[in-house]
Amino acid sequence: MMKFLGAALLALSLSACQSSPSPWYQAYGTNSFPVAKDGMAALYIVRDAAPADAPNILVSMSRHPVGGLTGSTWMRLDLPPNPYDLRAFGSSESTQLIITVVPGETRFLLAQPKGTTDAELTWLSQEEGRELVRKGTQVGTYYNP
Repeated sequence: MMKFLGAALLALSLSACQSSPSPWYQAYGTNSFPVAKDGMAALYIVRDAAPADAPNILVSMSRHPVGGLTGSTWMRLDLPPNPYDLRAFGSSESTQLIITVVPGETRFLLAQPKGTTDAELTWLSQEEGRELVRKGTQVGTYYNP
């Protein structure tokens, strides 16, 4: 009887573990989160919640506009390995960030206001970035072959 009870407890424990992914898997697992395409890097630019009247933050890459972000939105840029000059534009000023990406990596940047007229891009951890992407709405995808 004890062997049967032990086997039943083990089976229940295993099924309970499989029904809900751990917080670690939700943050880092690839089953439900798109990763970089072969030979490319995935760069997510996200914006956290913002007031309804907050100005749009425009983002450019190498002087070419890639899109704008309002509250709780994000965009994905699929990029070949290279250095890139990114800019976030506030109402009258911009802030530059130069990055280099490598194949297979997924990285996250946060677009946020800086002062009253400027905006900036800052790095986010994998966990923070994926959480904001999951909470937000996609506003664009940019592919640079």
